[in-house]
Amino acid sequence: MNRKLSIGAFQFFSIIFLFEMGSATLVGLASGAMQDAWISVLIALATGCLLFCVYIKLFELYPELPLTKYAQSILGKFMGKILAMIYIVYFIYIAARVLRDFEELMVITLYNASSLISIGILFMFLVMYAIFKGYEVFGRVCEFLFIVIIMIITTIIGFEVIGDLIKTDNLRPVLESGWKTVLKEAYPLTVTFPFGEMVTFTMLLPYLKKAEYAWKVGIPGLIFAGLVLTVITMINICILGADTMERSTYPVLTSISYINIADFIQRLDSIIVIVIAVGGFIKITVFFTCAIVGAGELFDVKKSDTLTYPIAAIILISSVWMAPDYLEHYKEGLDIVPYFLHIPLQIVIPLVLLVIALIQKKVKTKENAA
Repeated sequence: MNRKLSIGAFQFFSIIFLFEMGSATLVGLASGAMQDAWISVLIALATGCLLFCVYIKLFELYPELPLTKYAQSILGKFMGKILAMIYIVYFIYIAARVLRDFEELMVITLYNASSLISIGILFMFLVMYAIFKGYEVFGRVCEFLFIVIIMIITTIIGFEVIGDLIKTDNLRPVLESGWKTVLKEAYPLTVTFPFGEMVTFTMLLPYLKKAEYAWKVGIPGLIFAGLVLTVITMINICILGADTMERSTYPVLTSISYINIADFIQRLDSIIVIVIAVGGFIKITVFFTCAIVGAGELFDVKKSDTLTYPIAAIILISSVWMAPDYLEHYKEGLDIVPYFLHIPLQIVIPLVLLVIALIQKKVKTKENAA
């Protein structure tokens, strides 16, 4: 990995925040928990922070290496390379899923006459441009976008308050169905999406200017993003009610469409679509970068930029072919992906790698002492 490429503290914070917001703002997180959805999000956030601690601990043991490389040090070259290949395919597949989310969003909301593939091509050109400009430039862009998006979110919430749309009675009764429903919504769906997707940062932590940023900036960034998502979830419930939020395809757009101040400030959902698309761009770029870094390390490609075109083509084609329609795509994301991909690759394998690495370190220490 080229150590000249590095990102600062605020850049790292901004990337984490925008990555976590990404497509999570599109869907109603933990909507099955009804008015208690915000509790499920908080529980998932706490678990996500613990998972991120596992990723940071692995980074501390191998500060110069991404996940695909230190997996080979822990498991041996053969098993490590197989695991690295699995993660590369995983990053490509999730990038394609996120791209499909935003292709559908754009077609449904703003560009009804456009096709999925045309939206996808434009998205991928933008992502490829970001990749070619380099990770440091991407980090600086995220700094600017972070400030803009925070200002927009704050303004929108202000309009919702001024418009008297927020009805806190919709949050009651708390825990009407008990803890079972809340925990069921938190595990595994909300933990793995979006918080477990921080597994991508096992590939990017070596880019940090200072290793201590992982703890001092990474955890606060994740907590801040989680709290903002919790607030957005609570506001959606307050405006729409739990039943409407659960049925809505894009709850945040539905709630914002209710804003109407003096028949002048209204129709803000179009602006929010663009803001959400920015989050999608960040998320796809991060997954894309991870795939390129992993493939470059695995296949010893000196100029990893040469992998940009083939991986971009795979992501684009996969996004269109992975499901015949949005309902099938959405169902696959709920019933298959969390259990067969997210849980093993975000939780089980990193924990196993950490345990094996700690045992190896302890054995090595004893041998050196002897």
